[in-house]
Amino acid sequence: MNLISQLLGWVMYGIYNVVHSYGFSIILSTLVIKILTLPATYATQVNQARMGLISSKVEKIKKSFANNPTRFQEEQNKLYQQEGINPSSGCLSSILMMVLILGFYGVVTRPVTYILHMDSEMITKAQSLLTDWLNNANLTEKYLQTRPELILLRYARTNPEIFESIKGFSEQLGSFNNTFLGFDLAGSPSLHPENGWSFTAVMLLMLPILSGLAQLCMTIVTQRHSRKTNPAMAQQMGSMNAMLYLSPLMSVWIGMSVPAGLSFYWLVSSLLSLGIQVLLYKYLSGDRLIAINEKEKQKQIAKGPSWMQRMMEQSAQIQAEQQNMTRDGNHTSYSDGDDGMSRKDRAEYEKALIDAARERAALKYGDELSEDAESK
Repeated sequence: MNLISQLLGWVMYGIYNVVHSYGFSIILSTLVIKILTLPATYATQVNQARMGLISSKVEKIKKSFANNPTRFQEEQNKLYQQEGINPSSGCLSSILMMVLILGFYGVVTRPVTYILHMDSEMITKAQSLLTDWLNNANLTEKYLQTRPELILLRYARTNPEIFESIKGFSEQLGSFNNTFLGFDLAGSPSLHPENGWSFTAVMLLMLPILSGLAQLCMTIVTQRHSRKTNPAMAQQMGSMNAMLYLSPLMSVWIGMSVPAGLSFYWLVSSLLSLGIQVLLYKYLSGDRLIAINEKEKQKQIAKGPSWMQRMMEQSAQIQAEQQNMTRDGNHTSYSDGDDGMSRKDRAEYEKALIDAARERAALKYGDELSEDAESK
């Protein structure tokens, strides 16, 4: 994740040198990222909207094969192929979001490195000076080892004499504007603030809560839209829906233990995502959605099944064959587990079945067979 943090750091470095505000740098950086990731967001929303259009067909298949999950998976996969829908296309957006959060965590915990672009040797020397000073004063700092740059920022302002041997260090850190609307984004929230409930302490505590509320609003809007456009899928999600509502609580809990800058990014990102989502819901509706669906259908059919669809179909074929196969002679069903086969014979038989299923899938999709399969 260091590479992602470096890329985000360069973006924030460029913006900070223009606006000279840490808070506005986070806002504008988040906006830039949302614009850059808009194509992936749009593709995910289009796929979900298209799945909503065929939800009635999926529900019909589910009722027809209620007692045969394997057959249901086969028929559902066939339907997705016929309609040119990739059920795994939404994964990219979720993965991208997690990568960005981890990248931003690196930036907000190391702003001296990524935004001020200070030399690492200078930072290490300053940390050593601060450690010696704290030891001589019989003081401790909770986050000195895990978030040293945030601690250095504070002491460079309150006790600049500690770093007198490093030319320009205190001046450079002291000029860094890491506040937004009067409170310190480099600080961490606490239920028991050392200096009492000042404006900064209250705002630091409110940021994780506001971030969680923004994510909760986004979850509610998403779930309402899903129940309206694709009720069958919303019902299938089951326990996943509960996880979506627990996610905002998790962000509040995480926000209480990380620098306020990350919660601030989370808040801004959630508000922007909510606005984009509402606009896309309105855009992807009615006759426009039908036209987009037909266009995407032809495009996906021309490209052929995705790797996920191939894996699902191959898995379904193997399961079906394992359920239906029997041995010749007086042996019992292979699925009984008492068919007279030795462990070695059983392993070879299973491998032969899997190779046969892979060969059929390869012939169907025009893929090249592996050397092992060809030798069979």
